[in-house]
Amino acid sequence: MARPISFDRDQVLKEAIQLFWSKGYQATSMKNLEDATGLKPGSLYLAFGDKRGLFLAALDAYFDTMKAAMFSVLHDDGSPNKRLESFFYQLVQESCSDPNRKGCMLINTLSETPAHDAEINLRLQQMFTEIELALKGVLVECQVLGQLNTHQRPESLAKFLMTGIFGLRLFNKTQPNSDTLKVIVDNLLFVAFFKN
Repeated sequence: MARPISFDRDQVLKEAIQLFWSKGYQATSMKNLEDATGLKPGSLYLAFGDKRGLFLAALDAYFDTMKAAMFSVLHDDGSPNKRLESFFYQLVQESCSDPNRKGCMLINTLSETPAHDAEINLRLQQMFTEIELALKGVLVECQVLGQLNTHQRPESLAKFLMTGIFGLRLFNKTQPNSDTLKVIVDNLLFVAFFKN
């Protein structure tokens, strides 16, 4: 009978997140993962199946952490248009505070993953849809309160704001300047709220 695996799963996932986030899935080897987590190959395989299993678990853990921070701002008290503004400013602050400019692990994974990898692409699509629906919910609140024109479609604007998130995360990799990114956010929200 095999001995039970004894390790801190959350800590292993934190180490795996940092590694996959920095290097990407393809460039991360099992040896890299062993070194980062301190686990032997057998323990990693028993716990996660293989590198892909560990990657998917790390991606889920990353999203759960990111979602908790993002959604706490979107669902906070106060005016919905101000919550959206705070949400985007938080993205700017978070992006600019990373000296390694890793960007967003989800967007990095999307850029790296081949189109034929249905499992990872479906997982990413579900995660992005969850964010988009949260944005749409806040936009509906804006519309109810008269902060958004009644002819605007919250579902379309949520997609527009998603492209803004993608753009901010990628733009920050080349120009990590919070003042520049805040101007971009201000313009993005101006277009979303004042489009005729």
